[in-house]
Amino acid sequence: MRLISRIFSTLFGRLSLWVAVVTIVSVIALYAMTYWIVRTETQQQIARAVDTDIAGLADIYISGGETELTKRLEDRLDLMPSDGERYYLLASASGKTIAGNIPRWPELSSENSEAAVIVLSSNRAIFARATQLDPDLKLVVGQDLSGMTVLLSRIGAAFAIAGALLVLVIILIGYGATLRLNRRIGAINAAFRDISSGELARQVPVDGRGDELDELSRHTNQMTERLSALIGAHRDISDNTAHELRTPLTHLDTRLVQALNEVKEPGQIEILNRARQDIRDIITMLDSLLDIASSQARTGDLSGLSEIDLTEIATSMADLFAESADELGIEFKSDFTADVKMLADPAHIQRILSNLLDNAFKYVPRGGTVRLSLRPGPVIVVQDNGPGVPSALHEKIFERFARVDSGDTPGHGLGLALSQALAERNGLTIVCRDASPGALFEVKPVGAS
Repeated sequence: MRLISRIFSTLFGRLSLWVAVVTIVSVIALYAMTYWIVRTETQQQIARAVDTDIAGLADIYISGGETELTKRLEDRLDLMPSDGERYYLLASASGKTIAGNIPRWPELSSENSEAAVIVLSSNRAIFARATQLDPDLKLVVGQDLSGMTVLLSRIGAAFAIAGALLVLVIILIGYGATLRLNRRIGAINAAFRDISSGELARQVPVDGRGDELDELSRHTNQMTERLSALIGAHRDISDNTAHELRTPLTHLDTRLVQALNEVKEPGQIEILNRARQDIRDIITMLDSLLDIASSQARTGDLSGLSEIDLTEIATSMADLFAESADELGIEFKSDFTADVKMLADPAHIQRILSNLLDNAFKYVPRGGTVRLSLRPGPVIVVQDNGPGVPSALHEKIFERFARVDSGDTPGHGLGLALSQALAERNGLTIVCRDASPGALFEVKPVGAS
């Protein structure tokens, strides 16, 4: 039942269901039309037969009188089986029976030759017409309708069986087609999921049926190949540019070191030292950009990841930052659940924790508090009671070169961007929230609530 419910909740399943509903409605409409046509035509035939019979009996009465008519009616009734289809009643003007097999005069006007469907005492329905032969004699002729009823019942049964079989065939065809389409669409969706997680080399399967889905698959493969080539070219340009910049900057730093050995003026030494610091900052920024690009390129790639003990890593990071907290006059608290493990790169987790704790220590004033906690999930929380992050910047701060302050605090605004890229590389994400006061950064698996 769950499979059927899942199939008919899909687009093609709902389409098949609608086709079945339309088929049922069409069969019902066709049956109603057939029923009306057969019933109307049969009633007209019965009416014509009754009228013909009345005309014949009237001729007998005209030629032979009441006695001859009575004898002919009795002869007909003698030869007719007990469940015969014809019914007669010859009666006086007052309705007294003279001959016939209708028990009493029905509610029909003989003066007006009235016709109607009447029900006899045996619950048998007949079509009857009354006629006035002369002022003292009247006649009713009727024909049984049970044959028409049986015919209409058989037509109804035939339509019910044929309609049920037709709907069943349509549902089975739709069910089979939906299963095949679901398999094809499922394979395409699986390929798209792999592509969206970074596997640009993934190919969408082409069945070779030559239909629209094959055309969609081919266009998708062409698009991903083109996209992969563009991303590869962009990555090569970025990497090469960063590497090419790093080399001359390193050479420039070496020359500045040589210049420092030759310069004696304190002012010039300070300028050269500042230049060297700027060069180191640029190299650090380039390294961060390269790390971000590398991590984003490998998002979803499980190669290089292994099961690590997050509790052990968090404990070592807490020990490392505890000394810095004492020097800065900041209260540093930690709370870890034992044996929290996950599939990840330990160096990436260390760098994420280092960046988040560096940020917290950077913005929390002396006397403030920073807390690092770890719970199964895993969920890592770095919380402080500093000035916090404006709500409008909770997502923006994870972009490259985004900064909360006006620029007085050292840095290039790449730490959180790098942390987010590393987190995504390991199947995690980082969110920022208000801690009231302060900021709270939560590291948790992608998709976790």
